[in-house]
Amino acid sequence: MKLSLVAAFAAYVVALPDDLSCYYEKDPSFAGSIETGGGKGRSYRGLVSTTVSGRECQKWTATHPWKEAGKLKLVPDKKSKDGSKVKWGNGLGNHNYCRNPDSSEDQPWCYTMDTQKKHKKELCEIPKCATKLRNFQKEHLETTVKIKSTDCECMDELYGSSRTTKDTSVPTYTGLMQGNWGRGKDGKPCRCKH
Repeated sequence: MKLSLVAAFAAYVVALPDDLSCYYEKDPSFAGSIETGGGKGRSYRGLVSTTVSGRECQKWTATHPWKEAGKLKLVPDKKSKDGSKVKWGNGLGNHNYCRNPDSSEDQPWCYTMDTQKKHKKELCEIPKCATKLRNFQKEHLETTVKIKSTDCECMDELYGSSRTTKDTSVPTYTGLMQGNWGRGKDGKPCRCKH
């Protein structure tokens, strides 16, 4: 019994998005993965449980103060066997986290604990996820030029000492590029002094 519960939970968790602090406006499709039904924040699985006005969200399984929340049924996320496709469910459960279970809004929302009808359903303050992948190599080059690195001790200039001791050393590649390399102020590779 325990094993089947663990397997069911693992299948559910595997489909979670990488960044739980934001939501996607449209279904993301990158890194060879195809996702459907996750736009407008439907794939959001974060832990925000208050609205933009600061009101606490009602549990999705509760019927007070708003019976509509308790009437929504759990639709689990589904992932293909090879892991390349995800069809997002609604993310509901015994919690009060913001969701967009029916895609009725443009972003995650919830029913509130406020009994006034005008505050029954409110949007949550969750940022949109960036959809452009970062180019770390380009950022590295731009940073070395921006800080006007004068030698190959860029890391020292940014983060303090990076000296390796016998306790922290890691074997390096001993081929043609043996030694420590960095980038100079012009952004070109150079051999570090130490």
